[in-house]
Amino acid sequence: ITMIDWALIPVKSFDVGKSRLRKVFSLQELILLNISLFQSTFLKVKDSGQFDHILVVSRDKSALAWAEANRGECLLEEGNETLNSALTQGLAWIASHGAGSVLILPTDLPLLTVDDLTSLCAYQPEDPGMLIVPDHAQLGTNALMLTRPDLLTPQFGANSFQLHCKQAEQLHLHQIIYLNRHLQQDIDTPEDLMLIQKSYLLNSPIAS
Repeated sequence: ITMIDWALIPVKSFDVGKSRLRKVFSLQELILLNISLFQSTFLKVKDSGQFDHILVVSRDKSALAWAEANRGECLLEEGNETLNSALTQGLAWIASHGAGSVLILPTDLPLLTVDDLTSLCAYQPEDPGMLIVPDHAQLGTNALMLTRPDLLTPQFGANSFQLHCKQAEQLHLHQIIYLNRHLQQDIDTPEDLMLIQKSYLLNSPIAS
């Protein structure tokens, strides 16, 4: 099995992340949700055994301390708190610490399993290449694997799936679009939350 050298996990400050869910949760509940999503993503990445290193980029000191205690590597995010800025810092850090292949994995994929990570790793593109997992609407990007950290500029956000694919095309990268129901279901809005609760019910032993 070809392993991936790095998993890069960006983590917003726990009291800032998932602000669109404020309608549904109190701030305290949101903080607990963000902590739980981060820790469970990190542990699944670790348990998959598919990655040599896990780098967490965050300005949340408690996230970095927890990652370090669990044998992750840590980078304190600086400058503007945007996802693309955090990822750019993370990719530059990886490039100067041995480089290699990188999977960028956000923490808001509650249905993610260890098996999903194992099967994703089996589809690594040839170098120079990019593997991309769109969100369920095929507009955003839910996971992005690069055979090298300096291949492209992260453009997460609105229509990032098209933007990443277009950039890869212009740079003549090998492209793989990987569809996986669990990886494609992120949690940004109250509507996403309802979809996820439905998935949980459908997949729970009670439903069958």
